[in-house]
Amino acid sequence: MTSPTDSAGHTPLAVPLLDLAGHFTRRQDELTHVPLYTTLLSRLGERLYWQLARSTELTEHARGVRALIETHHAMGLVYDMHAASRITQLSFLAMNTGDLLVSALDHLESAAPRSRDEAEALLRQVAAPVHQAQALTLHAAGDAVDAAAAFARSAARNRRSPLAPTDPAVREVRLSHAGHAALVAVARGQVTVSRDAGEVFSGIPRLTISTLRSLHTRDLTEYHPYARPSSAQRVALSPLGRLVLADRLGNPTGPALGTRPAATASKTTAPVR
Repeated sequence: MTSPTDSAGHTPLAVPLLDLAGHFTRRQDELTHVPLYTTLLSRLGERLYWQLARSTELTEHARGVRALIETHHAMGLVYDMHAASRITQLSFLAMNTGDLLVSALDHLESAAPRSRDEAEALLRQVAAPVHQAQALTLHAAGDAVDAAAAFARSAARNRRSPLAPTDPAVREVRLSHAGHAALVAVARGQVTVSRDAGEVFSGIPRLTISTLRSLHTRDLTEYHPYARPSSAQRVALSPLGRLVLADRLGNPTGPALGTRPAATASKTTAPVR
């Protein structure tokens, strides 16, 4: 299946922006895997180096999306200044996350604890910048989705740059109001399900497991491992799901984007319909 394109053959910016949102969500989930309270300092160091490499990849990904936005702007295609500025900020956040992980590694490698108390103090020093890295990108996925919606709406208003997908498989997908809202919540990194996909964990009201199952059976979402709790799975957009949501975000009559995640997520169990 090909990506949806505009009349000049360019991929709508909403698609890579939704992909970037998914990368930020995975970065958040990966940071929860750092063994911050282990006594095996060598294992902690290995994980931090791996996390640093992943942060570098995320920074490059964000910069690539920013370059794509500038290319669209230079070619006279759809452009939204505020959304572009938001993506610039996200690229800096990704870079700052890497800097914090370097700080954590510096703490770890510059110390040689000789007692349990010293080891515990060292772990607290290492944990602080890792937690800061998590906090920095907490809302990054939602910001990327907001930017995707802004570009999609700009495209819909600009008749000279129609962004109609050429692949009929995208247009053929039918979404209810609940299905659209669920896809947006998934894109924003707000949804996890139990290991058997029988329960949904989310701060989104009225989001049911039956709606999520319907999206999954139509290949609009996919599941990824999630750290907290270990019995949960992250719900993410599939490649088709990104194309479908990018197409729908430009619809001015579509459902609202929703809200940021609640401070504490609630658990909802719904009967399977």
